[in-house]
Amino acid sequence: MKDNFVSEVTIRKRNRAATETSILLAAIQVFAKKGYDAANTKDIAKLANANEALIFRYFGNKKGLLEAILTRSEEIKQENCLSSRVYKTSKNYQDLEASIRHLISGKCKDFKDAEDFMKVAVSQIILDPEVSRIIQKKIYTKALPEFIAELEKFKKAGKIDPKADLKSAAYAISSFTFALGFMGQCVYKIPPSEIQATIKEVAKIFRKGLEPGPTKKKSK
Repeated sequence: MKDNFVSEVTIRKRNRAATETSILLAAIQVFAKKGYDAANTKDIAKLANANEALIFRYFGNKKGLLEAILTRSEEIKQENCLSSRVYKTSKNYQDLEASIRHLISGKCKDFKDAEDFMKVAVSQIILDPEVSRIIQKKIYTKALPEFIAELEKFKKAGKIDPKADLKSAAYAISSFTFALGFMGQCVYKIPPSEIQATIKEVAKIFRKGLEPGPTKKKSK
């Protein structure tokens, strides 16, 4: 009897999780197509094939739905089978330039895969301080530490100037990645070949700026 109860609870949790994911994916599409202000929960529920009342039960309101999209973006992508990222493999690059190129390419692929999500997020950043705070937190807790950790490996190996400010370098790489990955690919529709050529050249520039300078000879 107890086992049956546990099974029923587990099934209900799984069903709710699946419904929430469907609603969030539908909301991303509706927000991206109509804009946040023009979107309504009725259209979202219809696209998700869910009862509109569930949106209010699970997320409170349309604002809660938007915040859930922003805070649970990684979870949504994983459940929707979008998160088989090349840059998340166990490749261990020995070359700084190749590693930077690999990181930027992976992030640009993320932006392309999450184009609708990014349109929703970026459109609200300026208008809504809470949305801006959520995005800022994601940058500080995920993107920057990921870049810094990769650069730190090369710094310890002597391939980056010991005086280099890795946090500033990570900011620069992150900012460039957004400009190219979202604005370049999704807004300006720059061809993939140009995107890759730009990544290759910029990775070279970052490598030259970060690597140790020539050793100065001591004066006698």
